[in-house]
Amino acid sequence: VIVTEEGTKTVLSGVEIAQMTASALMGVSDSVNNVVLNNQQISLNTQQQAIAISQVLEAMNSINQGSNETANGLNQTKTGLQKLNQVALELQSTL
Repeated sequence: VIVTEEGTKTVLSGVEIAQMTASALMGVSDSVNNVVLNNQQISLNTQQQAIAISQVLEAMNSINQGSNETANGLNQTKTGLQKLNQVALELQSTL
C-alpha cells in the first residue's frame, strides 16, 4: 500500500510538472507570436516610410525643376529688358 501511495504521489508530481511545463511553453509560444507580430508591424512601417521618403524626394525634384524653370524665365526676362533698354537708348539718341 505504501509503495502504491508513493507511486501515486510520484505520478501526480510528474503530472503537475508536466502541466507547469505545458503552461510555461504556452507562455513562450504566446511571446514568440507577439514578437512575430511586432516584427511584421515594424516591417510594414519601414516599407511605408520608404514609400513616403520616395514621395518626398519626388516632390523635392519637382520643386527643384520648377525653381530651375523660374530661374531660366527670369534670365530670359532680364535679357529681354536689357535689349529693350538698349533699343530705348538708341531711340533716345536719335531724337
